Amino acid sequence: MAVSGGSDSTGLLLALDAVNRALPSPRRLVGLTVDHGLRAASAAEAAGVGVLCLRFGLAHETLAWTGPKPATGLQAAAREARYRLMEAAADRLGLVGVATGHTADDQAETVAMRRLRSADAAAAGLAGIPPATLFDGRLWVLRPLLATRRDTIRQWLTRAGQGWIDDPSNADSRFERVRMRRQLSDGVAPADAADIAGARLAQADAVAALIEAAGTRLADGRFRLEPGQAPAAVVLAAAEAMIGLAGGRRRAMDRAGRALLADFILGGTTGACTLGRAVMTRSGGALILQRERRDLPEISVAPLESCDWDGRFRITNRDARTPLLVRAGPTPGLLPVVLRQGDGSGDPAAATGLSGAGFDVEPLCGRASRLLPVFELPVARSLANLAGARPFPDCPWASALN
Repeated sequence: MAVSGGSDSTGLLLALDAVNRALPSPRRLVGLTVDHGLRAASAAEAAGVGVLCLRFGLAHETLAWTGPKPATGLQAAAREARYRLMEAAADRLGLVGVATGHTADDQAETVAMRRLRSADAAAAGLAGIPPATLFDGRLWVLRPLLATRRDTIRQWLTRAGQGWIDDPSNADSRFERVRMRRQLSDGVAPADAADIAGARLAQADAVAALIEAAGTRLADGRFRLEPGQAPAAVVLAAAEAMIGLAGGRRRAMDRAGRALLADFILGGTTGACTLGRAVMTRSGGALILQRERRDLPEISVAPLESCDWDGRFRITNRDARTPLLVRAGPTPGLLPVVLRQGDGSGDPAAATGLSGAGFDVEPLCGRASRLLPVFELPVARSLANLAGARPFPDCPWASALN
């Protein structure tokens, strides 16, 4: 449980502990508090959460965000740091997931902010915060209070005689979320957000089925999609997912990119289309996708370390003495070539999943390998099957898909 000491996360802690105690075989619960080091009182607040956990017989750890803090984009950087620190703690402690205290109020604010930036009234992002998100392909972040109002949580805590901490940053009008919170009267997301979420999951199932049936990984690292007579929306979504796979880019395609993709696929444009670092061409009734030949990195992987190369492969150096050098090879799909530094010998990683002399090459699935909303889990699994990547784990909270 991610517990800051605020009302939402304190309510989460008490509620999950009560549910857990009622189980025939209780699970192990651990409180994790991230100390961002942004306020003088933060260390004492984290210690207070530790005392609260001790009162309930729960383990607790404080995770410190150290190092310089950015002058701009502070909230986004703090969020990234929280997930990174919690992921490391979950790996170390053997946790299946981390629950956070996001509420219906957070959902309403998120949907409202996205509506201001969206030209499409049914855009996928207007589904709001997903009930579960897979981080870095390993850590499930679960949000069991997403349908619960903050006032309800606070009333429940008050009746239980339990206080909480009010973070002054939650009233700082420099942040967009705080300004939006003041504009919303009822703190409830529009009803169509749930409809958009349901439509998003239904389309993900259809896209996954198309990729499984019509997607192929070629020996040279390229990918092929034969859409046949599939619905246009499904074909476009499948092509977008496979562009992310072939190009390895971690950012979602923007409106301009989607318009260009639709023009190429549906408008019958000839030649090639370059999007998301991937080149798409036609071959009869099929689409061929490959990484474009520019901005290809060359990286060094230290002994016993892992690094992501080009957003498409994770290279692990199992040797304890010498580093690896990784660069693009000559194949059309620009697969990585792995060399052991110091001896000049080449050891090409020409097939996904290949283990060489002291190293492993693991395919990645673009953005899905970094941040995967549960709505997109079916598509991510079809991409993993296509690329020969490690399967994405089941969500430990079944209700996240209901």
